[in-house]
Amino acid sequence: MTLNNTTAHDVKAPILEEYRRNQEAEQQLAENPRKTVLLLLQGAVDKGNLAKVCHQSQALVEKGFHLGRMTTILDALRDRLNLTQDTPLAYDLEELYRYADQSIQEAVFEKDTFYLDSSIEILTELRDAWMEMMQQTGQLPQN
Repeated sequence: MTLNNTTAHDVKAPILEEYRRNQEAEQQLAENPRKTVLLLLQGAVDKGNLAKVCHQSQALVEKGFHLGRMTTILDALRDRLNLTQDTPLAYDLEELYRYADQSIQEAVFEKDTFYLDSSIEILTELRDAWMEMMQQTGQLPQN
C-alpha cells in the first residue's frame, strides 16, 4: 500500500498559481486597510460585471458563482466596519452594503438586470468615492 503524501505546494497546476498566498502582499494590505477596502470594492464591481455578462449569455451557473462572490466581498466589507457612536458613516455604509446585498439576492432569479445593475452602480459609486478620498489624502497616486 502506498500513501499519497502530495501537498498543495507540490502540485504544478497553473490555474492554482493565482491563489498561492503571497506573504509580502498580505503584509502590505494588513498595514494599509484603506487600500484593502478599495481592492474589495473593485473586486465586487468586477464580479458584478462578470455576473452581468454571464446573465446576458445565459450562463446562469456562472452568474450565480459571481453573485456569490459579490456577497462574500460585501460580508468582508461589513466585517471591516467600526460601528460605534463616534462613527455614523459606518452605519450609512452598512445600510448601503445591506441594500446592495439585497439587490444581489434579487438578481439571482431576475429576468432582466435591474437589481444587478443597481448593486453594481452602488458599489461603483462607493469605489469611486473611496478612490477619490485616498487620492486627496495622498494615500493613492493621482493616475
